[in-house]
Amino acid sequence: MVAESVARPAARAEAEVEAGAEAEAEAEAKAKAKAKAKAKAKAKAKAKAKAKAKAGAAARRPLLRARTAWRRIVAAGCAELGREAASDADSVHRRRVAIRRLRSVLALFAPCLDKVERRRYDVALRELGRAYGLVRDWDVACLRSFPAAMEGGDAAAVAALLAASDAARQEARAALAASGAAAECADLAGDIASWAAGPTVLDPAVRFRPIATIGPVLLRRLDRLARRRGRGIDRLSAKELHALRRALKRANYAAEALEGVAPGLALGAFRTTAGAALDQLGRFNDAGVARGLADALASRDALGTEDAAGQGAAPVRRWAKRRARKARRRLEPAWKAFRAAPRPWS
Repeated sequence: MVAESVARPAARAEAEVEAGAEAEAEAEAKAKAKAKAKAKAKAKAKAKAKAKAKAGAAARRPLLRARTAWRRIVAAGCAELGREAASDADSVHRRRVAIRRLRSVLALFAPCLDKVERRRYDVALRELGRAYGLVRDWDVACLRSFPAAMEGGDAAAVAALLAASDAARQEARAALAASGAAAECADLAGDIASWAAGPTVLDPAVRFRPIATIGPVLLRRLDRLARRRGRGIDRLSAKELHALRRALKRANYAAEALEGVAPGLALGAFRTTAGAALDQLGRFNDAGVARGLADALASRDALGTEDAAGQGAAPVRRWAKRRARKARRRLEPAWKAFRAAPRPWS
């Protein structure tokens, strides 16, 4: 009886302690949740204020006129094209990109330019791009495609292919150096820069319009051309996919140029999705180029014996087939995402 009367208060006290601990834990959890929500709301308000300030700064920024924007874009492109370059793979790639960027700017502003003058400079840039193109193809094949294709292959065949391809690469580099293309790049860059700086190069109807207004109208045209090239993408031939790649690159480089002079334009989604589609198109293209170069080496017996030639080219063909198939499979959803991406004009 006495023991029972003593045990009851003890149990009650223990229950009260447990209840108090639970209440304390619950209160602590609520306090943490409240603090977390408060911090989240504060961060959200801060981000909103930052975005508002950024938008306000953009609104206060003087409107850049089309002529000024055109001159800035072309001047930057010409400076890159005319820059003294080394003969390494990265330098060749940079020069090809500089050529493509300038051609894309000419395509972007095409409706505002004299057709004959624009065509003259575009053709000159195209020919220079071709001069650098073969060297770039061999760079990609020797540094990336062939090593990947021959991984784990017969040592003698691997050595024969890599030696022959490196010799062909050096031959292409020597031909490029002898062609005087580097000097032509510098001369052409100067000519284009002088022409673009002229006061009457752009159509008077757009010359003084804000680039933020006219830019999307011009880019929309290139976007339409690219999307037209991509119709029925699952049924396009290798040649048609190459044409799509060129058109999409042109639109993407043009969008990049506009971002530099009209940062308020919402081109992020456009460029991101275009880049993803171009990545797969590039993989498909690299596969085809690697196969073609390997076949060229084999046909001229650059790999030594006929047997060695076959052993060297066959793995590249198999690798190229797998890579092209994989790129095609991934291209369709990437293209779908590009088509669905928001545009400033939509």
